[in-house]
Amino acid sequence: MESKKEIVKLSRKQLYNDIWEMSVAGVARKYNLNYARLIEACRASDIPFPSSGYWTRRNCGKDVSSETILLSGNEDEIVELLTNDSVVKRLRKSIIANETSAEKENEDNSENTVDTNEDSVSKSQILSFLSNEERKRVIAVAYNLKIDTNARLHNVLSLYKKKIADYNEQLKKAQSQRYYNPRYNKPANEPSFFSEVSDEGTKRFMGILDALYKAIEKLGGTVDEDLSIKLNDDIVRLRVVESKDKIKHELTKQEAQELLKYQDELKRHSWASKPQIRQYDHVFNGRLRIVFGEKSYIRDSEKEKLEDRLGDILIAIYEKAEENRIMRERYEEEQRKREEEVRRQEEIRKRKEEQIRLTNELVNKAEDYRIASEIRAYITAMIESGDGSLTKQWIEWAKEKADWYDPTIAREDEYLGKRDHGKNKDEKDLDKNQVQRNWYW
Repeated sequence: MESKKEIVKLSRKQLYNDIWEMSVAGVARKYNLNYARLIEACRASDIPFPSSGYWTRRNCGKDVSSETILLSGNEDEIVELLTNDSVVKRLRKSIIANETSAEKENEDNSENTVDTNEDSVSKSQILSFLSNEERKRVIAVAYNLKIDTNARLHNVLSLYKKKIADYNEQLKKAQSQRYYNPRYNKPANEPSFFSEVSDEGTKRFMGILDALYKAIEKLGGTVDEDLSIKLNDDIVRLRVVESKDKIKHELTKQEAQELLKYQDELKRHSWASKPQIRQYDHVFNGRLRIVFGEKSYIRDSEKEKLEDRLGDILIAIYEKAEENRIMRERYEEEQRKREEEVRRQEEIRKRKEEQIRLTNELVNKAEDYRIASEIRAYITAMIESGDGSLTKQWIEWAKEKADWYDPTIAREDEYLGKRDHGKNKDEKDLDKNQVQRNWYW
């Protein structure tokens, strides 16, 4: 059975309140939960949670009240959540307890055989995001995972080993220089974990990663040259760190000589410069931890080494991949919505521009029609006035100009061409359409 440290029990109402108060990631940190498992538990228990964009808008002071989704159903129903302290070995005990009586008779084989009975596997929350068949495969590999010291090292790790050897050679040359400073003269392209793990620790984690990488590939995943792992479409980046102990610094021979020299100079000169000698050293202590993301990790303990927890690490890799998948899909969905909103706004902008253009054309054409109507009215008025100077030729000419202005007729003029009725007044200014005069000096 899980201990209190390994399981958290919350009512649906409490979990809902915590999530909408501090986000899913905040709840995961508060209760030491796996993010991906928490998301799955919320979905299984029908507990709504906000999008990541919700927190961005809320933190910017925007009104997000319309985005709140109310909790429905039984608020007092208890949700059980496994913490990051839960381990495969405890699940293994519960599965072994459910084995058939025939399997119990063969204890030696049961220790290396996983019961894939659907009832026993489905009782655990571990890897609940996988299909039942895939869960059984991963758990079976996790239970039986161990380091094979006689096996050939994984190709990626062989390449990594060569990188370390090459870098050590470059570093040795750099350190032999007279004015070497690790902050400025250190060679480029330092291998991963080089400065975070001792040589002995490197040998250990190479064996650990070798077993994990081969198991990952057996399960259909891939391993990249940068030591990252790809499961389906999601990448998991591991970080290996070795803890350090703080111990009092012991003077080197050179430091002791510098100190004696300083003390001698101090007797003769008050301005003597004291050598900078550190008080403490931080030395690797052999305790390794494998970090997944920012804070989640599995480390050596007094009772168990990482080599004893390969199954836990494999499970954690799958859970981190699922967490990355959820985050990636949420980001992709939000990105899709942002792009859709940009497209929608662009479509609105184009429609608005089109409406403005069409409206202006309508107004411009109506203005031309008004002018044409006024010209015709003027012609009629001139005829009715009985003006003796009015000629038939002028009347015909004026009617042609009215037809030229009228967008419903759109007559083409011999000299003025065809009028573009949709353009504005300035663009249709007759003065601009006059024939250019040639000036001679």
